[in-house]
Amino acid sequence: MNSARRSLIGTVIGGAFWGLSGTAAQALFQIYGFPVVGLVTIRMLAGGLVLLLAMRPSMPRRGDGLFRLFVIAIFGIAGSQLTYLLAIQYSNAPTGTLLQFLFLPIVAGYEAFTGSLKWSVRWTAALIFASLGTILLIGLVSSVDTIEILVTPIGLAAGLLSAVSGAYYSLDSRKILRTKGAWWLVTWGFIIGGVASSPFGGFFISKYSPPVSSLGEVTVVALVAFVIVFGTILSFGLYMSGLQRLSATETGIAASLEPIMAAVAAYFFLKVQLTILQYLGGALILLAVVLIASSPQQRGDVIPQI
Repeated sequence: MNSARRSLIGTVIGGAFWGLSGTAAQALFQIYGFPVVGLVTIRMLAGGLVLLLAMRPSMPRRGDGLFRLFVIAIFGIAGSQLTYLLAIQYSNAPTGTLLQFLFLPIVAGYEAFTGSLKWSVRWTAALIFASLGTILLIGLVSSVDTIEILVTPIGLAAGLLSAVSGAYYSLDSRKILRTKGAWWLVTWGFIIGGVASSPFGGFFISKYSPPVSSLGEVTVVALVAFVIVFGTILSFGLYMSGLQRLSATETGIAASLEPIMAAVAAYFFLKVQLTILQYLGGALILLAVVLIASSPQQRGDVIPQI
């Protein structure tokens, strides 16, 4: 198995972890009232410290592009997490995920325009299948006769910002990824973003009232730990590793497994019944992943920068 194929598989797994952690985050917000900014700070600081101990990356230096690193960490990695979770809090998980996946046509259009990805009929079909599948699967999470799409002004704005910030770090991180590696960027990105958000996160956590029962406290800790390990360390690490060897468009389409796992988790844990259209949406996403997995390498030599 070549490195590109391994990166593709890793990105698919990372997208699946994102979908599962999204359900865990929704439970934290809706059932236990956990603060969004607090979760962002905890997951980034804890994830960064774990990776710092495990990976022992070199310290950032001036020649490593410190300004770009700080911008990506604060406005890209931390910004995408904060705005996505805010979209869930002020609207709902289907709306937040649907709006977040608008990053996919953004990066596809940018890479096609700059020539970093040689466009083809196969890429057009994969993008259409992934986008339409996401709309059917996440946009129609509902009961049999009721579509549960809630769009509030704050939720809409946060979801759109999550798409923009996700597209930004997917495109602008490529130079650092190719020189320093995925885990280096993820480690320092988490630490910088966590430190930047800590004054706000610490404030909201200090105001948080945990569940009164011991079982509730254990559940909150378990959900937060799941988000840190699977929804932060592994998902971002695998996604960034994919960006090292794949285009942002390929990586984004591969990560489209996220809505499938979100729907499966919602079915088993939240008792959300899937419709025929949702099953069709899942099939379209899988078809898009198969298309890019079987496609020849057609990337140009341009490193996307914005």
